[in-house]
Formats: sequence, C-alpha cells, structure tokens
Amino acid sequence: MKNNAITMILALGAACCAGSALNAQSSNNVLLAKVPFAFQVNGENFAAGKYVVREQGYLGIPSIQNAATGRTIFVAGAFHGLPVVSQPKLVFHCYAGSTCFLAEIRPTTGSGSTIAMSKAEKEVASSDQRREMATIAVDLRNSD
Repeated sequence: MKNNAITMILALGAACCAGSALNAQSSNNVLLAKVPFAFQVNGENFAAGKYVVREQGYLGIPSIQNAATGRTIFVAGAFHGLPVVSQPKLVFHCYAGSTCFLAEIRPTTGSGSTIAMSKAEKEVASSDQRREMATIAVDLRNSD
C-alpha cells in the first residue's frame, strides 16, 4: 500500500511537470522581422537586418537575435501588458528620422511587451521632441 501511494505521487508529479513543459513549448512563438534601419535596445546598437524575437523562459523575457550574426540580447525591464493584436509587429520610436529605439513587441498570442525608455532614448527625446513611430510587420512561426 505504501509503495502504491509513493508510486502514484511520483507519477502525478511527473505528469504535472511534463504538462507544464508542453504548455510552455506550445505557447512559445517566434517573430521574424526585417528591420530596414539601425536601432537600439537597452543601450545596445543593432544594424539594419533580419531579427528573431522570442520570449525566453518561464517569465517570458523577450530576446532579440540578429539572424545573420547570431548575436542575442535579453530585453531587460520589458513590461508584459499590451493587448493581443491580429497582426504581429515591432514598434519603434524614431527621432530626427535616424535614431530609432525598440518600443514594443506585439505578438498575436500572449501579451505584448513595452520596453522602457533607455537613458540614451531619454536624452534624445529631451533634445528632439519630434518622435515618430515606425511599425514593422513580422512573420510568425511556431517554434516546433
């Protein structure tokens, strides 16, 4: 009887862990974007090019990876609270037409992320009040 109870508890624990892992995998979307201009995220500079944006780990911390070089950064301080959209996109704040900062990540599942203004963006914004929004449509694929 004691062995049966222990076996049942272990089996239930394994089933719960496996279910959580499968759920995390199935909700993990990957955004693919071709960004036609240089931009900044968390004080890091990125050249124009193709990028892969995905949520990492249990907390869904966004990461951005340059598809050509493989360089990846985690987007610290992203706030998850934007509503779901029908078309996935990345939103940038651009100043004077040439200095752009990633501002939002908008997937079609889960909640979108707002990226806090970096120190560099705050400095540019204080000297140039003409902020423009640039929206880049992205492709969506499941990470199977």
